[in-house]
Amino acid sequence: NTFDCAGLAWYVYNYLYNINIFEGGYGLSTTTMIMTSNYGILTLFNNNLELIKKGDIVLLHRQSKNDNEPRVDNKYPGHCGIYLGDNYFIHASGTTRNVVINSFDEEYWKSILVGSKHIIEDNKILKK
Repeated sequence: NTFDCAGLAWYVYNYLYNINIFEGGYGLSTTTMIMTSNYGILTLFNNNLELIKKGDIVLLHRQSKNDNEPRVDNKYPGHCGIYLGDNYFIHASGTTRNVVINSFDEEYWKSILVGSKHIIEDNKILKK
């Protein structure tokens, strides 16, 4: 119950690959720092989940305070998770800080998907 979303992604990549996925990134949130960092290849979502690979960081629109409606006016993600495959991703809930698994089969999650960051390919770390 101690992770936020970007902290969970950072921990996993730091633990498995000894990299700081925030490196070189900029922005007001750590999720935006992941999106703009020196690591990985950014793919913007175009309704094709097949573009997302296992282990990719999925980037989602920031949610509103009442957590019911996505802020579609926000061009930058405010939430992230790690794609597990078969439309599932793991992330830390912004409200409870618990690690949970959700599916892009749920319309809510698919509706706020911005894109993904592909960081590891064949055990090689991808850099810009």
